[in-house]
Amino acid sequence: MMRMIVFACSISLFVHSAHAMTQSEAVETALKSNPEIQAVRLEQLGTEGRLDQAGQLLRNNPVIEGSVSRKDTLPEGGEKVRNYGVRLSQEFELAGQRGLRVDAAKSGREKAIQDTRDRERVLIAAVKDAFARALAAKRKIELAGEAVTLQEELVASASIKFQTGDISGLEQNLAEVELGKARRDRMLAEREQREALLGLQEVLGMKPSANFSIEGELPSEAPFIPGKDKIRDAVAQQRPDVQSATAEVQQAKSAMQLARREAIPSVTVSGFYNKDERLNETGVMLSFPLPLFDRKQADRKEAAAKAGQALIKHASLERTIDREIEEAHANLVSAAEELSLFKKDVLGKAMENLGLMNLAFKEGKFGFFEVRLAQKDTIDAQFAYLESQVRLQLALNAWEKATGGSLK
Repeated sequence: MMRMIVFACSISLFVHSAHAMTQSEAVETALKSNPEIQAVRLEQLGTEGRLDQAGQLLRNNPVIEGSVSRKDTLPEGGEKVRNYGVRLSQEFELAGQRGLRVDAAKSGREKAIQDTRDRERVLIAAVKDAFARALAAKRKIELAGEAVTLQEELVASASIKFQTGDISGLEQNLAEVELGKARRDRMLAEREQREALLGLQEVLGMKPSANFSIEGELPSEAPFIPGKDKIRDAVAQQRPDVQSATAEVQQAKSAMQLARREAIPSVTVSGFYNKDERLNETGVMLSFPLPLFDRKQADRKEAAAKAGQALIKHASLERTIDREIEEAHANLVSAAEELSLFKKDVLGKAMENLGLMNLAFKEGKFGFFEVRLAQKDTIDAQFAYLESQVRLQLALNAWEKATGGSLK
């Protein structure tokens, strides 16, 4: 029984380690594990506490005071009597400060929520970029392996032709040199993949693991690209940093109004009870400070300055978004055209030429150098096509990041 349990656990661990992560799983993992996102979410919790504090009916706690004393009943002394006193005071705001304080706290909470969403937007784009580069590194290993296979076949054919006297020793040596270069390129591709996977795991907030692997496909077709002018109208609703800037402006306006209202004095209501040897005294007192010197001048200037900064930041963000959309749209159009060009006019013809050249070389119709050139052109075309796929995927990611949405 114990052996069966150990065997089952071993199988489960093997299956778990062999699981290849998809892009959607990578995004989900990053949103859960990335430390920067976790820190931003804690800040959001802090704004919830400030809103609770601002919503309290009375801002200050009541104050209770008590006194006890002894005094003589006669000037020359005599019987000692005790006097008692107690006072309960509560400060009340009269100018609606609580409502403005709640409005400012609500805007602060909304800003924190949108800041969290915006950080998630940036993180998702970073994850997708790192995932695309890791997929490209994985594909480079496959292409490098195919190049090694081609060179090995060429070396084998060159060895046979050298023995039959159809090619020179120089040509055979060149074939072996090209094989060595292909093997070196495969080693470089493997190192690049290791670095790409480590970079992806870092973005995800995961510990480095040698068993980490991914699966997915880079785009092979150019997507439909909408007009950038139609997108601009929807960006304000999709981009969380725009909504964050709007909430910050509203928060600053509420804070500016609150600073003006806080210049109005609050009244303190006190109820008291005093007892001495002759009588008991009960009453109510009202008190408020006279705003002769401190009229919250500094607070009002600071609030006005922050409101101005928020408006400037909002306007600057709109210009930044226009530039980002323009740049992302241009890069997306260029990358889509490049991919279509490679797929239609370059890659297919290069592969066809290579097959014909290899067949003709075996039949003795073409020399070694012609076949070597065809192989090089084909391998270069495949790597160039891969680079165009990566550029298109990065352009798609940049477009989603700039618009706050996707093309779908």
